Amino acid sequence: MASRAKGKLPPDQLAKLKKAVGAAFRNPPTIGVIGVSGVGKSSTINAMFKTNLPISHTVACTKEFQAIDLSTEIRDHGAAHGKPAVLRIVDAPGLGEDVRKDSDYLDMYNRYLEHCDVILWVASARNRGLALDQQYLLELKKYHNKIVFGINQIELVEPMNWSRINMPSVEQEKNLQIIYEDRRDRIQSVLDVPVVLSLYSAHKGYNLQELFTQLIESCNTERAWMFGAIKSFNPDDFIPAEYRDAVRKATDRQQ
Repeated sequence: MASRAKGKLPPDQLAKLKKAVGAAFRNPPTIGVIGVSGVGKSSTINAMFKTNLPISHTVACTKEFQAIDLSTEIRDHGAAHGKPAVLRIVDAPGLGEDVRKDSDYLDMYNRYLEHCDVILWVASARNRGLALDQQYLLELKKYHNKIVFGINQIELVEPMNWSRINMPSVEQEKNLQIIYEDRRDRIQSVLDVPVVLSLYSAHKGYNLQELFTQLIESCNTERAWMFGAIKSFNPDDFIPAEYRDAVRKATDRQQ
């Protein structure tokens, strides 16, 4: 009997793989971004993926769940190298904005979060109070196993003397360690799984790669394999999917 060519899948396995890849494009790996109003959820998405979601420093902008499909290319060296890959980001309205809206927002969270593979819960380093976060975490208990916590706005930590080389000053670093331990312990008090937490600044573009890596590595479902294609994060890798073809055509004309 002739031996099977090295590296080739048998027809039944190849068919399953093609079906799985097709499903991934129809329902791509999805990251939900949630949290209390005003902590910089949309700013985080804009900084990490070069999107253009509206932001405001005075009123809440996101009123509904918004899904943004981003396109990149598969990085591994297998047969799929260079093939397009899609990542979906879901921006959620902020909780705690208005007591009259919270019930509707929580209903929306429950409808949408079950379709997310991993969830980024954004909090602010400058907000010492975590009671609202704790309260909503208890309401959303069934999603605890897929939440990564990001503490944003670390550039505003006292004494607000951010380094010129775009990193916290020595004094800020000491305070950030205190903030990290404090937020971790208080979040852990209402969580039934270990806390995964990262400090970052969307405004300064600081520590976004670490945050993204934690999100990818925290996807522990049967769909985790889909994140492998985009694990090596570079801020230039992602563009809105609808723009990729236009960019490629423009590049081709210039060559």
